[in-house]
Amino acid sequence: MKDTGKILDERSKKEECAVIANTMFKLLKSEKITLKEYLERCAYWALKNLDDIYFRSLPSKPLAVFEYEQLSNYKRRKLTQEFFVDNPGIMRYYEERDRIILKNNYNLWRLKIHKKYIPESDLESHEKLDQKILDFKMKMEGI
Repeated sequence: MKDTGKILDERSKKEECAVIANTMFKLLKSEKITLKEYLERCAYWALKNLDDIYFRSLPSKPLAVFEYEQLSNYKRRKLTQEFFVDNPGIMRYYEERDRIILKNNYNLWRLKIHKKYIPESDLESHEKLDQKILDFKMKMEGI
């Protein structure tokens, strides 16, 4: 039952975000707010939902990946497509790892962009974003 509630909470949050995004976009389109105001509102909206922008850990390496990585480059080049068909976990691991790395890089980029549109006088918001950016960088570097 908890999973159902969580799914409904996520769905309602997505719907709420869609309504807010559409409203803000309509304000921009109708020129009731400027692009600068729009970007500032987006940044504050992201700041309000900062917990939704989080670092994702890389997946655990399956034994097959460890064994594959132990092969020399010469032996890796000699492998046929059949090897990867027989060991689907290897490609799945690398695809998942790359997807998570891209997502983490994208989230870090988003944080930096949002920081640009928060007025410099709002020190508290800048500190929150700076802390989140630092957290991302440290985790990405494995510190």
